[in-house]
Amino acid sequence: MRIVRQDMRDGMMDDLDDRLAGLRDAPATARFDGLEAAVMQGLDRRRERSVARRSLMLAGVMAIGIGWIGSSVPAQPAQAAPGPLLIGMSDYAPSRLLER
Repeated sequence: MRIVRQDMRDGMMDDLDDRLAGLRDAPATARFDGLEAAVMQGLDRRRERSVARRSLMLAGVMAIGIGWIGSSVPAQPAQAAPGPLLIGMSDYAPSRLLER
């Protein structure tokens, strides 16, 4: 298919068409052999990053939502529970044995 404009009657379009046809018929260079695989790997990496970013955003939104809901629920006042000391003193410590 040749497209000829009215203002280009001197054969420039014919020359351009011939050059493009020559490029089409020329064999592909060796540089293009691994191009498709490289492009597909790049697309896969980009898709994986997009999924990871989306998952991280979802986790952040869920954490904010859970925190907001948890802070709005009224809680009972905290009370100290009677029991052993925080340091975990054993019942067999000398000070405990002397108390009995």
